[in-house]
Amino acid sequence: MAGMVAAVPMGLLVLVAAGTWQHTGFLTPAYRIVAMLDPTPMRVSLEEAASGSPFYADQQPLVAGVGAHLAVGAFFGMVFALLARALRPRGPAALADGVGYGLAVMAFMALVGLPLVAGVLGGGEVISNLPAGVGWPAFAAGHVVYGLVLGGWVLLRPDDLG
Repeated sequence: MAGMVAAVPMGLLVLVAAGTWQHTGFLTPAYRIVAMLDPTPMRVSLEEAASGSPFYADQQPLVAGVGAHLAVGAFFGMVFALLARALRPRGPAALADGVGYGLAVMAFMALVGLPLVAGVLGGGEVISNLPAGVGWPAFAAGHVVYGLVLGGWVLLRPDDLG
């Protein structure tokens, strides 16, 4: 559960970055996630943003992209919970551990996870280059936020670790 909760502010940060200073469209990151299934919504969102309309919405791929993002967040949140259960971080160390974990997930996804998914599912460069597509600063900041929320969960709810 904590992983999905942590994935929400992470995703919101990336969406805001895309819609504001990156000028690629608020919902384009969600369409990037599912572009391997149908690249049209991502392409249209980018075109709309380029013409000054940053709010192109296509419900089905949007829901699929958000669902995939939450599922990946849940998986990595589960891994964090297992690690936190074994290591038992206390106090501010839980936040630091969360941030470190978020950055480790970022590195794993950029170097292994996304290229593997792109190769297996045929997503090509849209998936394997997703960090560059959403922008490395937003990608990194999103993972820091993800880790902070996971660490905060352990800090505020240590009994959840069992």
